[in-house]
Amino acid sequence: MTIRCFLVCILLLCGATAAANATSLNKGDPWDPHHIENLPVEVRQYIRAICKGAPRAQHDFATYNPEQHRWRINLEYLDCDGLSRDYRRGNQCLDVDFIGFGSHYRLARKGYADCGF
Repeated sequence: MTIRCFLVCILLLCGATAAANATSLNKGDPWDPHHIENLPVEVRQYIRAICKGAPRAQHDFATYNPEQHRWRINLEYLDCDGLSRDYRRGNQCLDVDFIGFGSHYRLARKGYADCGF
């Protein structure tokens, strides 16, 4: 009986630890710098060119389509000093697409679409 109680306590403790870790993963910073740092160099250079200060971006800022080798950048989720408000026209926001060519990415399209926020 004592061994059984000990095993139950161990299992409960392990479950509580796993739950705590899962909760901390869900509380990630919505402005995490990795949302920009993990992008291809050409995309980061574009962002630096339109921002005068350190850029911050929300999770939905960049999406990748592996079938098309395409990064879609949604500028409404970008925050930085010097960012022109030209990225927004009424309820539409500027989206920028980069397509992979070999090991590099090129600006392929700039266009306005309904804002996501």
